[in-house]
Amino acid sequence: MSARLSDVLERAIPLVLDEWGRHARTGELEALCDTDLSGDLAEVLRTMAAALRPLGDGEGAVDEFIETAAGHGARRRAQGVGEGCLFEEYDLLGSLLPVALRNSPGVASLAPEDLVAIEGGLTTAILAGLRGYHRGEFERRGAWPETLARAVSEASELSPRRPDTQERQS
Repeated sequence: MSARLSDVLERAIPLVLDEWGRHARTGELEALCDTDLSGDLAEVLRTMAAALRPLGDGEGAVDEFIETAAGHGARRRAQGVGEGCLFEEYDLLGSLLPVALRNSPGVASLAPEDLVAIEGGLTTAILAGLRGYHRGEFERRGAWPETLARAVSEASELSPRRPDTQERQS
């Protein structure tokens, strides 16, 4: 992935969450008080930024991102909102993130692969969040560790590979 994209995302988190808070007043999100509204999204975005770094820069960063996003899903369930809330909030983040990143100081533009990486990260967060939302069911079946491991594997498959990485792997 890209250290530059990771740094830009991390710096943009406050701006993204400010914008998100102004727009997250519809659907199930409007039922949440201001304190609960953003939930764990700041931490989800922070760990997503770390997971976007090149491999080796942050061992375990993808695992931490998956666990954080799953925790956010579990928190939403505990707050009593439907699982559709996860789709609402990540859809809103998907609209706001590219704009916030482009408006970040020192960012002239985003490369297509940056947008693909952001979309992959958000998709991974939704999938992990849904699993976290239903964690109780997975735990009753004794499948929670495998579920998280599968999410990490799927996240790796969503990641676009750089051409130089693909050549080394062949």
